[in-house]
Amino acid sequence: MAKKDYDEQILRRLDSIIALMLEPQAKDMSVKGKVELLYNLGLDYNQIASILNKTSGNIAVIINALKKKDGKGTN
Repeated sequence: MAKKDYDEQILRRLDSIIALMLEPQAKDMSVKGKVELLYNLGLDYNQIASILNKTSGNIAVIINALKKKDGKGTN
């Protein structure tokens, strides 16, 4: 097995573990709340999208809206 394939398998498993750990604590949390939590923990758009089974574009829109709300936007 190539190192790249092995690394991708590890990342998928870690994403699955994070999603399973997040589920009980975030049972009543909105997608926006989950995105905010994971982003604040240091995950990037693609990692969050993978964990929540969303597109990275969808996650980017949510994070940008959160930044604007907090006054951290570029505008």
